[in-house]
Amino acid sequence: MRGFTKEILDILRILENYPLDSFSDHARKLGISTQTMIRKVEYLKDADKIREVHSTLNPEKMGLERYVVIFKTTTVEQISFLELSCDIHPYTNSRNRLFGHMYGLYTVFDIPKGTRKYLESFLEFMLGREFCSHYQIYKSSGKRAYYPQPFHNNITDMDEFDIEEYFSKNVNWKPKIKVNESSEFSINKFHPIHLLILRDITINMRTPMSQLSQKYKDYLTLPKEKENFDGLPEGFKLYIEEFFAEDRTENAIYIDFKKKYHFITNNFIEDYWWGVNRKYFEMFIRFSYIINNIKEEEKSRLFRLLSEFRPPFSIYMEDLGQDLFITLSLPPYYQIRMSYWMRSNYENLSFYMSDSFGYNALKYRFYVHNYSIKEQKWREDKEWMFEGVVKGIQESIAKKQFRKVSRKEEK
Repeated sequence: MRGFTKEILDILRILENYPLDSFSDHARKLGISTQTMIRKVEYLKDADKIREVHSTLNPEKMGLERYVVIFKTTTVEQISFLELSCDIHPYTNSRNRLFGHMYGLYTVFDIPKGTRKYLESFLEFMLGREFCSHYQIYKSSGKRAYYPQPFHNNITDMDEFDIEEYFSKNVNWKPKIKVNESSEFSINKFHPIHLLILRDITINMRTPMSQLSQKYKDYLTLPKEKENFDGLPEGFKLYIEEFFAEDRTENAIYIDFKKKYHFITNNFIEDYWWGVNRKYFEMFIRFSYIINNIKEEEKSRLFRLLSEFRPPFSIYMEDLGQDLFITLSLPPYYQIRMSYWMRSNYENLSFYMSDSFGYNALKYRFYVHNYSIKEQKWREDKEWMFEGVVKGIQESIAKKQFRKVSRKEEK
């Protein structure tokens, strides 16, 4: 990779392959001192080349359903209205601009079970306001696979990679593969400490437990007017006071917090990876495909393929029932070959180019306000999921509160 010394490249590879290991372990693998390792990582952060270790949550295990929505627009201005609307909707998981032969937005919503009608009302509102010209909605089956972009461009460092041969491999389906897949296991009873942990580890999974615990304890000293500003929903403070009560020993608090932390990380984390500044690392073209009416055997073969043979590039797949969504980041030469292969092998196919730079692509952190501690369930009423959202959109449009991305804001 251009612009990086061999020492930095070695550090990047270690961070990529072992994102949660301690810096002392990293240093031992590289044969350098822990202080040097920490100093180099801080250099990469200060230079805005890497960020923190982000994580994604499994919605199905949390009692939520995932829906993928693709909006089509006729003007770039419409995309801004769509982005504003998705920023306001409480259950938006992520959004990504699409461009090329079709402009629009790829969005993911993780919503409470049985609330699709409110999501559809939200989508129809945007269509009625002409924020888009058309939209398509897909329900995820809960099966997905993801490999993040390698820090180094290893696909260009090897002999020519035969991408057609790779995707044509005949791999038999076996149920034991490691693919993120929904099951009957689902938990939706959470303590406020659980919810705060969910929020914070989606931003930085390397944050030490002790630091998180102290952060939540410090909430008890917040003045009333700052509670909402600091992301503390109404009613949380009472539970936090109880958790950090003076009559509890430090050891009891530590053990309780550790149990809650590991309950979250062991049950709900789907993937984690180092966040990077894509201006330095993503020199590829990102294409997204939707294969409609794909046969179950072929879908299973592709998931098995990714499990058995990790490709030297970024790829994400989401099972959408009768359809399959695939995103790949490849150099132009390979992307062209892949496009021809896809068209030759799948009759009913849609494809899009994705903009993954700056605020044109956002992955939202877990939103603790979506959960009602009092009722011990996800907030699923019409006011929260539709009427309040519409009101917020109208108020923001009236105030012209659109995102304006400067170079300093890009991520």
